[in-house]
Amino acid sequence: MQKAERLLDLAAFLLRAAEPVSWREIQEQFSEDYGRSSGDAAIRKFERDKAELLELGIPVRYVAGDEDLGAGYVVDREDFYLPDLKLAPEDLALLYMAGSAALAQGAFPYARDLAHALNKLSFAARAPGASEAAAEVTQRLSADDAAAARKEEARKLEQLSEAVATKKRVHLVYAGAARRGRTRRDVDPYGLYQAGAWFLVGWCHLRRDVRTFHLGRIVSLEVNPAAPRTPDFEPQAGFSLAEIATREPWEYREHAPVRCRVRLDDPVPQEFRESFGPRARWGHDRSGTTVEVETTNADALVRHVLSFGERAEVLAPPAVRKKAVAALRSLARRLG
Repeated sequence: MQKAERLLDLAAFLLRAAEPVSWREIQEQFSEDYGRSSGDAAIRKFERDKAELLELGIPVRYVAGDEDLGAGYVVDREDFYLPDLKLAPEDLALLYMAGSAALAQGAFPYARDLAHALNKLSFAARAPGASEAAAEVTQRLSADDAAAARKEEARKLEQLSEAVATKKRVHLVYAGAARRGRTRRDVDPYGLYQAGAWFLVGWCHLRRDVRTFHLGRIVSLEVNPAAPRTPDFEPQAGFSLAEIATREPWEYREHAPVRCRVRLDDPVPQEFRESFGPRARWGHDRSGTTVEVETTNADALVRHVLSFGERAEVLAPPAVRKKAVAALRSLARRLG
């Protein structure tokens, strides 16, 4: 019997069982595979098959018996079966459209899983031709030369999303911004997020800190292959991917935190307020509306403030104000 067929039959056998299945029953059902070998060899083979089923998302576990139920092996149905979401047809349609749009980007974590999910959604919604549409979107990813870069990005995302899910360390060659050159990094991947581009967040063993990595600057990527079901790390207590994903450019760590105050001319448009992010503290004094932000990248904050022209001014601290003055003087020289 082919291995794939054996795994499929074993999963189906355990799923059909109303009660835990004993080792003897499994040997009798699969006598060609587990019955002919010696005891230890048969058990080792069965354990390998269990591990492969777990990799496929089919959790087989052993349960101890009691006076009402015998001991044996079962498929954990709560982990195996997804709950019925009971979505209305219009909600299914919206979910399908959102998934299709994400897949059409050409680079998305778990793209293969998303394509399978879209097929299941289209079946549940009885949407004619929707399965074919999902397949067409998937094939479109490598339609031309421009798609080659997207395909490479998708490959990296697939590797990284798997490493995040299984908590496996990754080994990167990373190209720094500007002229910083390339560095080799061992990173514990905590999560992925998209903000115009894809970013990896994780514990960098080189910098001894949580760092963010632009996917486009990851030159090469290797996932730790050892013991795939054994995690290499646990994320730090209190880590929040949502908090990092909503960081502003001046909140990327380049130096120690500095509290800055900026004045803006009244009235301040709503889009100006929103551009300083959710952690900004707003106030008002005789000079006008003020906003306070904590920055760990003062250069980025200066660039943001200068983008408002004469309507904004860095007030404090003096070191950051000097950066703004120097930038304006440099601009004045260039413009003659």
